[in-house]
Amino acid sequence: MMFKTTLLIMLWFLSFYSFAANAQQLLIKLPQQEHNWALAEIKQKVPVQQIKLFDPVYNSDKSFEGVSLLQLLKAAGYKPGQAADEVVLTASDGYAPSVPLEFFLDDQAVLVFSETGKKDFDFAPVAQGKAMVSPAPFYLVWKQGKAVEKTRPWPYQLVKLELVSFQQCYPKLYPINAEQNSAAYQGFLLFKQSCISCHSINLQGGDLGPELNAPKNVTEYWTQDHLKAFIPNASGYRYKSKMPTFPQFSAEDIDHLVAYLKHMKDYKIQLP
Repeated sequence: MMFKTTLLIMLWFLSFYSFAANAQQLLIKLPQQEHNWALAEIKQKVPVQQIKLFDPVYNSDKSFEGVSLLQLLKAAGYKPGQAADEVVLTASDGYAPSVPLEFFLDDQAVLVFSETGKKDFDFAPVAQGKAMVSPAPFYLVWKQGKAVEKTRPWPYQLVKLELVSFQQCYPKLYPINAEQNSAAYQGFLLFKQSCISCHSINLQGGDLGPELNAPKNVTEYWTQDHLKAFIPNASGYRYKSKMPTFPQFSAEDIDHLVAYLKHMKDYKIQLP
């Protein structure tokens, strides 16, 4: 009996550590291929570098170990000229910012896996709402540091990178029949940059925040004045809101976002 119990415990530990090891893998999807690499494989394919910078997530100077995200994509098979223009970065909690591929072409983005001098996947915790969480397994930082604090995403707990054609991947987000110089199209560009990581339109996009178009468009149950006040400062309406503030949005930016949302009201999906 004791032997069986010991054997079961050993099998449980083996299963647990196997699961933990798999959880540290990174899925990299390209248009024609995909890879599921453990950190040891990544280190074999891309040189490890140390990076020191001001980190806006920690709000302090930090030093990390990681690999160039551009070189990682190249190791996975990316070549210039492929039919892709966005990188979707997916975290374990569903947060999934979509970032223009051009942001990575200057080789300033680093996918880090630990703080310098610590074991792999060992980070000091960061505040996420009222909780403290580890950025592990992978955290995207930028060599420019504070200079791009507001213009680049800093996602952590990353488990997947996907190189996509935005229009092919998210066709139901596109503002059909909107001219590129229109308020609706400019609002779409802002939505793609700042909102899609958490919100979806027609069930395409992030799933941390609410769907905004189906079955009811948000402009059908929020007044325009309240919506314009809510977008830059959700905490002014809801205590403990997980939605960040957007002090960088101008009044014109807000008008454009609302114009995009109103435009999409006429292009709802219909579920069976």
